[in-house]
Amino acid sequence: MRTWLETVRRNRLAALGAGVGSLLGLWVLWSLFIPHRDPIVEAIRKQGYPVCLEELDAYYPSVPAEENAALIYTNVFALLTNCPRADTSYRLPSLPVGHCLPPDEVRELKDCLAKNQPALRLLYSVPASAHSRYPTRLADGFNTLVPHLSGVKEAVAWLRAEGLLHATEGDAEKATQAFLAAGRVAESLGDEPLIISQWVRYVCWAGLLSRLECALSLTTFTDSQLAALQKLVTSSEQPRAMARAMAAERASGISAFADPRGMPLALPQAQGWGGPLRDSVETAVFWAVRAAGFKEKDRVFYCDTMAKHIAALELPYPARAAAGRQCAAFTTAPSRFHLFSQMHLPVLVSSHRKDAGHVANVRVAIAALAIERFRLAHTNALPASLEQLAPECCESVPADPFDGKPLRYKTHGASYAVYSIGSDGRDDGGVVWDSKFTKVPRDVAFVVKH
Repeated sequence: MRTWLETVRRNRLAALGAGVGSLLGLWVLWSLFIPHRDPIVEAIRKQGYPVCLEELDAYYPSVPAEENAALIYTNVFALLTNCPRADTSYRLPSLPVGHCLPPDEVRELKDCLAKNQPALRLLYSVPASAHSRYPTRLADGFNTLVPHLSGVKEAVAWLRAEGLLHATEGDAEKATQAFLAAGRVAESLGDEPLIISQWVRYVCWAGLLSRLECALSLTTFTDSQLAALQKLVTSSEQPRAMARAMAAERASGISAFADPRGMPLALPQAQGWGGPLRDSVETAVFWAVRAAGFKEKDRVFYCDTMAKHIAALELPYPARAAAGRQCAAFTTAPSRFHLFSQMHLPVLVSSHRKDAGHVANVRVAIAALAIERFRLAHTNALPASLEQLAPECCESVPADPFDGKPLRYKTHGASYAVYSIGSDGRDDGGVVWDSKFTKVPRDVAFVVKH
């Protein structure tokens, strides 16, 4: 003991350094491995949102197997057969409003639909009241597999093509049933809390409403058919869907911060540089960055930015559109050490634009269906203004999600256009009244030609 004390006295500086180093090491180990109260996570959980991968699967509502339409849909996806010529179900021409399908397209489409009738009959058999929960494992976080999304797009494409074909032939009832079945398939993604799933749902509805727009110009639908379509289209707005998806994205992100695999690294690719060696280096860098405090700063910035995204998506329109435009300003990470935020946040900005575009598409379609119902009830006369539609043909006149004002409405003889000013906030007129009734790209328009 005396020898040890004498050694310490002779090497006081070294002993002091060793003591400080030991304390620092103990503090690092404590900060890395001992659980701490996390105010960020606690605040998120109080809002009712998931904060870890274990909570994500419960966040996606379960559905009893006997009531789960997704199980039928996944079987159908495996049965669908592509057309001989590179998937004609997607490649139907972009028709000018009021124009029928060309005869050669009609013949090929009929052949393709005939080959897929067993699968299509299953799609029609799903009741309107059914719910869906696809067999995907959200607890895998960013590694979650979603093979059903391509099937959803393909099934909707087939059904909307069949609906347009029936409208071309003047069969409004069959066209209605095809469009309703397509809408139910698209809405099977409504409860799926994944951003990519909501993007696919928006794409499906955009294509479906485009075909419905053509169909309304080609044949006359009854009031009950129009009301059924109007009800389904109205339900597709799903005002909470994108906020829930963004919250699930945040839970995956929070979990990634606790996992060495969640650290994006620009490590060189070379022969022999991979597998266990690369994993070991990534793990070492992960703990070093975490110990230096960069990981925590990145996590705080990520969570703060995601909270702003979600808060914006929880607002009603048009405040949501304005808040969504502002999100781009605070998405850029303040430091190059915010590796995770730099990789994951920028792509999320487009979710606000896609969500607003979907709502605009839905609302102009609702108004157009209400106008068609008004036309039937008033001897083929068009309303002088959209205010005449409520409450007889719709509960209320939909507002433009971009500025909160009533949707714009223009007539041209027996034809008309309902449109939103779009994301640029400028009224461009909605449609050019030429022989093709061409839409103006910057506005979101629904045009019916008679």
